[in-house]
Amino acid sequence: MPLLHVVLDRPAIAGNVGACARLVAATGAALHVCGSALDPADRELWRAGLDYWVHAEVHFHRSLSRCLALLSQAPLVVEVGGTRAPWDAPLSRGAVVVLGPENGSVDNAVLGPAHADDRVLTLPMVAGRSLNLAQVAAVVVFEAMRQQRA
Repeated sequence: MPLLHVVLDRPAIAGNVGACARLVAATGAALHVCGSALDPADRELWRAGLDYWVHAEVHFHRSLSRCLALLSQAPLVVEVGGTRAPWDAPLSRGAVVVLGPENGSVDNAVLGPAHADDRVLTLPMVAGRSLNLAQVAAVVVFEAMRQQRA
């Protein structure tokens, strides 16, 4: 079972997906890329992940809803506006963490009742500033690693 299931909902930037592939290869997490317009055969996408692709557990899904149905557990969602930080939530082995697209939010209709306030995580940041998708994924994955080694 992977350290964590990192689910990217409709990512648009190949570099973010490639960086996340490198992240999961280095940590034993799994990456799920959902509903993306990125072509899995795109040269830019593969170049962004360097030679880590062969060591990474990466799955491409047509939609977030299909991915979540296959994983069959309530996800945690990382987005702006939550009240809990990743270190305030249990990130047990094999937990599912969804990160929304770079230019929007995860569709609440897809998440359904699992999208309760206690399942939304936010990284505390200075107002008006933000991190990119791969940086947020790295913070969450390493927090899961910290918790699981404690």
